[in-house]
Amino acid sequence: MDEDAGARTQQEVATLSLREEFDRYREQYRKMQEVLADAQRQLYEGAWRWNGGDDIPQIGGDGTRPLAGADTHNTYALTSSRSYDPEGAEGARSDLDPMIDYFTANSWSFHVERVGRTYYLDGFTDDGWRIEYLVQQSGHYSLTVYSDLFWTNDADALSEAVGGRAGGRHPAYSRPGEYPDPPTWDSPIISPPKI
Repeated sequence: MDEDAGARTQQEVATLSLREEFDRYREQYRKMQEVLADAQRQLYEGAWRWNGGDDIPQIGGDGTRPLAGADTHNTYALTSSRSYDPEGAEGARSDLDPMIDYFTANSWSFHVERVGRTYYLDGFTDDGWRIEYLVQQSGHYSLTVYSDLFWTNDADALSEAVGGRAGGRHPAYSRPGEYPDPPTWDSPIISPPKI
């Protein structure tokens, strides 16, 4: 049976309550932030721009590594993205080198591609996270982390449980490793679902 990104089968997750799934989501959210921060530190220790919020589980289904039987109702994924504008940057291929070195040092698989005037480094950690680094000629560089799929008993219920307690706010900028704590189960419901 297929294990998800958290090393659990669908049958194992079926025994979890919504609250237990919520707590599991919080652990995976923190792991995502660690993966992102480690990658950011290879490039720039200063403040990075947030490219939108990241505190709500994303729609599952296909994922970066499909799970047999996965659909948008029984899986979810996590993703987070930041960007920065290095002084004098013009999208040089050599600007990928710190990430190439990082992946090589960890023996992680990756590939580099050029599409138009943008270079992409796309790779995978050994524990199932995908990291994408974009180097653009405009000098605007971005780093995005994606999880593999996680099983859930009800993607909508989990999304509502998290989203109803999340503030929907995120900082405009933060340094690597700085992010708002995700809500707890005991956090007040500030945005009830609209039915």
